[in-house]
Amino acid sequence: MLIFLATLVLFVLFFGIHLVVWRIRLPRRQFGSLLVIFGMVFISGLAAAAVSSISILNVLHIALFYTAASLCYMVLYSAIYQDSPTLSLMRFISENQADGRSVPEVVSFLAQRPFVKGRLAELVDSRLVREQNCKYVISGKGSLGFRFILAYRELYGPITKGG
Repeated sequence: MLIFLATLVLFVLFFGIHLVVWRIRLPRRQFGSLLVIFGMVFISGLAAAAVSSISILNVLHIALFYTAASLCYMVLYSAIYQDSPTLSLMRFISENQADGRSVPEVVSFLAQRPFVKGRLAELVDSRLVREQNCKYVISGKGSLGFRFILAYRELYGPITKGG
């Protein structure tokens, strides 16, 4: 129970700071800001554990649980804050739930959505892509995760639909 309650306190603190910062001013690099808040709360939790009489094993359990919960939140946050094509399309279709939406309505809806522009702007803001000579190029080699996904897709073969 100690592990759950301590993790809950840390996560609520993380979430509270996140809300306060976002209410004051939306950070330009939102994921970086979330990671900074995560780290600050994590370090303060470690300091509190050092002062109290919590065993090392419990501290490790709390750290693991807090890290997992916070990273899950960051994944969920990415689905919420970004204008997801799937969620937007589902919301659009559900607005006229009784009759549905015609194919021309859906095509028109998709033509009006700035999904690609928003995603490209996010890549430029995070410095994963840069504009050079009126072209977009990848900055550096890309992260290890990015290279792993590209290698996997190359191994898998062409993907005809989806991302």
